[in-house]
Amino acid sequence: MRDALGPGGRVRVDANGAWDAAEALRRLPHLDRAAGGLEYVEQPCADVAGLAAVRRGQRADAAVPVAADESIRRAGDPLAVVRAQAADVVVLKVQPLGGVRACLELAAQVGLPVVVSSALESSVGIAAGVALAAALPELPYACGLATVQLLADDVADPPLLPRDGALPVTRPEPSDAGLARTHPDDATARAGTSASSASPPCSTARHRVAR
Repeated sequence: MRDALGPGGRVRVDANGAWDAAEALRRLPHLDRAAGGLEYVEQPCADVAGLAAVRRGQRADAAVPVAADESIRRAGDPLAVVRAQAADVVVLKVQPLGGVRACLELAAQVGLPVVVSSALESSVGIAAGVALAAALPELPYACGLATVQLLADDVADPPLLPRDGALPVTRPEPSDAGLARTHPDDATARAGTSASSASPPCSTARHRVAR
């Protein structure tokens, strides 16, 4: 991988909480050497105590930074990571954390470098992540927002795809053609509603909410 990326490429690993602290501390030196230097390890352990143990247990002169994702996104108290000094970086995802404004407030409270990331989302969802990234005062790490290209199709025309490693700050709107391609049953229902004068005017809205 390092040969393919060249010396300037950055490599991250994400364990999704699969390791305990001891296993993480065994694996990280090997992965760091194999990668020619890891940018960070994301969520090596499932809990905050594990993250803190990994961060404390590494050699100071060869420590891989620890990033917290699920310990922020799924936590009842996301600031527990900060109090335990369990992370060097936090990963923020707009949708599960309540929107762009909520993420900005959380980033200010956490006071750590932020990586803006996403799950598999349409261009509409990715645009919200781009808006968060653009609104942050600092963005020292590359975002994890280039996931629209993993989808077979998208609701927006054109889809929000990176060019030369960057995404524009924009507000993509779902197109009729995109909705017809990705939600053919809904498109049929919308066409039937507009063609029938007997249908109540709010039936389409009810159909969308029900789905």
